[in-house]
Amino acid sequence: MSQWRRWNMGELPEEGDDGTTEAAATPRPPTRQELDDERRRARETGHREGHVQGHQKGYDEGYQKGLAQGLEQGLAEGRARAEQEIADALDKRCEEALAPLGRLVDEFRTALSELDDAVAEDLTDLALATGRQLADDALKARPRQVVELVQRLLHTDPPLVGRQRLWLHPLDLRLVERHLGEQLEAAGWTLRADERLHRGGCRVSGEQGDIDATWERRWQAVNRQVRRRAPRHTPEPEDHGVAHEDDAP
Repeated sequence: MSQWRRWNMGELPEEGDDGTTEAAATPRPPTRQELDDERRRARETGHREGHVQGHQKGYDEGYQKGLAQGLEQGLAEGRARAEQEIADALDKRCEEALAPLGRLVDEFRTALSELDDAVAEDLTDLALATGRQLADDALKARPRQVVELVQRLLHTDPPLVGRQRLWLHPLDLRLVERHLGEQLEAAGWTLRADERLHRGGCRVSGEQGDIDATWERRWQAVNRQVRRRAPRHTPEPEDHGVAHEDDAP
């Protein structure tokens, strides 16, 4: 008969919270296959994230480059369109100035076709002198015409880019400032006085260059149009002694 020994509670193996023993709860080291799989998954994850980041970076760079090119192209097209619209506006002003001269030129048309070039030139000069006097009188009677001219330049679509300097005769400057001062200030335009300018005209200078809307420039355009419209007398060929059949003896 074996010797009896008293049992103590501490002699049983300890169990974890889930009922497993301490030895059973110890994690086993990963196998080589598991390590290879983990590395493969890490590479795939890194590749995907790198692809996404690279795609986003390429998109951002392409967007910025396209934005810069589009802006440059838009500015160039805007300048060309503004210059064309200003030229059209000046042509319209020339047509308006020519309107009072149309009837006078038409009345001279028959006479001009029968006179030599010297007389035709004199009559054209007379018509232009008369027309200029009429235009001067109309401007004095209605000086607000310069306000309408500046307003068309100010509201050109697309607008002139950058800060612009508007040169006017001192009397016209006060008139424009009274009617368009707030609009010009909001657009960043600066008014400048130039006593050499004829009333009714102006000049605009800025980063894109100068716009000549002076009275002299517009009158030169009127002058050219009138002279182009005036007919020139073409003399008939002279008879230099060539015998005709009826003259034969």
